[in-house]
Amino acid sequence: MNDKTDGQNAPMFKVHLVVGLVKGKGKPTRGYYRQIELPFVPQVGMKFEQGVSTTMWETRDGELNPSIEEVIYDLDEEVIVCLFTVSEELHASCWKELQNPTNDNYKCAELKYFRHR
Repeated sequence: MNDKTDGQNAPMFKVHLVVGLVKGKGKPTRGYYRQIELPFVPQVGMKFEQGVSTTMWETRDGELNPSIEEVIYDLDEEVIVCLFTVSEELHASCWKELQNPTNDNYKCAELKYFRHR
């Protein structure tokens, strides 16, 4: 597994947080991505929080509180991927915005993890 060791000898795991923006029913055509390193492997149902004045889940109308829906280990990329879905656009600056021009073929590498849903 893609692990590094920090100064305290705890393994660090490369984790991609991938958020699909779903309007109504269907698959996400847009989304958000963030790469972090953690000293543990995230589990389904976990929630992430960051920030006080501006949180990582801030929207135009308030704040969301999504949990991890699926955890995938990508053997090719050697990375752990955590999938979330939201129904509102996120406004926090910690996210990289993703766009997928077609709903049928995922051209955006990070959104491809939603293809089997």
